[in-house]
Amino acid sequence: MSADRGILMMLIVTLSCYSFSSPCYSRTDTLQRGQPLKVWDELNSPNMIFILKFFSFGTSISPYLGIFYNPNQRRTRGQYDDYHLYGTDKPVWVANRNNPITDIYGKLTIDVHGKLSILSDAGTVVDLFSPTPVLTRNASATLLDTGNFLLQELYPDGSVKRLLWQSFDYPTDTLLPGMKLGIDLKTGHRWSLTSWRRKDLPADGSFTLSGDSNGTGQIVIHRRGNIHWRSGSWKNGGFRNTDLQYSGPDVCLYYVSNETELSFRYLARTYDSQPALTMRLDGQLKGSTLNVDVKCRSISDIGCVEYEFEELNCRKHYFVDKKYGNIYGDKYEYDERHNLSLYDCQRICWSNCSCMAYTYIIRILMQPQTG
Repeated sequence: MSADRGILMMLIVTLSCYSFSSPCYSRTDTLQRGQPLKVWDELNSPNMIFILKFFSFGTSISPYLGIFYNPNQRRTRGQYDDYHLYGTDKPVWVANRNNPITDIYGKLTIDVHGKLSILSDAGTVVDLFSPTPVLTRNASATLLDTGNFLLQELYPDGSVKRLLWQSFDYPTDTLLPGMKLGIDLKTGHRWSLTSWRRKDLPADGSFTLSGDSNGTGQIVIHRRGNIHWRSGSWKNGGFRNTDLQYSGPDVCLYYVSNETELSFRYLARTYDSQPALTMRLDGQLKGSTLNVDVKCRSISDIGCVEYEFEELNCRKHYFVDKKYGNIYGDKYEYDERHNLSLYDCQRICWSNCSCMAYTYIIRILMQPQTG
């Protein structure tokens, strides 16, 4: 009888683990040295506003590590809903955007020296922080309610000794409240946003938003290294060439220009609307609590340096329409070393009267694309 009871108790424990949609693990906001974060694990910020976890697209297996707004938290309908654009909850930060994991054994680790790395079964995918000099350090990494992921060196009693690295210094395509956009004039470090290459490929795309390295005090958008748009100087709480739209008293804008840094940031009073300003695939800056008007339909538009598309006579009565299916006829394939984005493909086609359609082909999963 006692043996039967023991078997029954083991069955109950086993079933309890598989009765939930997610694996059994203890909820934590901190990654400790020697305790790697694996593909089925996640970190949760103290008030469950943000989640750090591995994610993937389609049939690929956990090729990226990202920070997401908690999908169970309140989201204001109609504001910055990128679900329709990306088809899933979109990460606000990607740790290895240009270095996807190649197998199913991805993990995030802190070694004895305080090095923060993403590893696979084949070896190191990317080192997020590599300390110099190489010394034995007690370090841990914590996800905050701001969405910032901090790596900190600790004293023997567990108190914080110093900050080693933070994700806020390395934005991808999204500016969260408290993140900076601009240049550290002492170190030369840039805080910038770069669009994704396509909606299911977070690798560097066509557009980058950053501070102007020429010292003009502006923020600029580059497209493939060429200046696409300038913000104009800061005046009366905004940039001259922008129409900053934000939700009144819920958002505060800050601009710093001194001998130390040139930077722009904003703060939000609440995270209910999941505030985020994103550099989209087409070079537009859109968000929930903050939008920046960046339209380049013609060279006469304020701030624009180049046309969004050349105005050809053959295109005056044409429009771009998305279709799914097969394409027949002659084709021209661009050298994939260009790493073209979907926007680049559209621009190349639209500036050539003989081009009737364009597509974007993935030759090798999660590798550079052709247009």
